[in-house]
Amino acid sequence: MVNGSCLCGDVRFELAGEPQFINHCHCSMCRKVHGAAFGSFLHADGAGFRWLAGEDKVRRFDSSPGNVRAFCERCGSNMPVLEEGGAHVIIPAGTLDDDPKLKPIVHIFTANKAPWYEITDHLPQFAGFPPDSFCDDLN
Repeated sequence: MVNGSCLCGDVRFELAGEPQFINHCHCSMCRKVHGAAFGSFLHADGAGFRWLAGEDKVRRFDSSPGNVRAFCERCGSNMPVLEEGGAHVIIPAGTLDDDPKLKPIVHIFTANKAPWYEITDHLPQFAGFPPDSFCDDLN
């Protein structure tokens, strides 16, 4: 079980089951919404996700076609988004209160990387989304 929350504590959630992976996204939208060089996201089966408090305080913004950003209405913290009819959940890793027991595995959208940031780890890097072959290996 992994728990998470927003900065003010109004919104809380839990994830039962095993997280699948964590990625670092360098697209300009993730950089802007996180106010950082990249956004880090934990991916998991949506069936294991549950709001514990404050779901009604989560606001959503369609940042681009098919891409929803969620945030706490009070403190502005990025919040999880359920996709594919709830089959998949993407959780901003910075909102986790517990150790998910896995490390990031990939940098994506590095073609849009902040020019002032240098990637110094040895994780795979992709200019956009990783190829299906990379994703197939995750399952």
